[in-house]
Amino acid sequence: MFTGIVEEMGRLCAIQKGPASARLTVEAHKIIQDVQLGDSIACNGVCLTVTDFTHDRFTADVMHETLARTSLGQLSPGQALNLER
Repeated sequence: MFTGIVEEMGRLCAIQKGPASARLTVEAHKIIQDVQLGDSIACNGVCLTVTDFTHDRFTADVMHETLARTSLGQLSPGQALNLER
């Protein structure tokens, strides 16, 4: 359950838009230490599911409707994100 307490500031590395969804890649350090595939991470308050990760980044798929209705759709690579497990 999310607490609303930001654990870390991440950075959007990339956003790859496809025909029905987009893929966000986010640089993180603390929040990713014990991450597993399928875990939820809130990004600017939007709950996203981890679909891939490395030692310092995670990737999540986002539907276009979510991009249109949240602040995630206004982000550009390099911008900061509030992250919460």
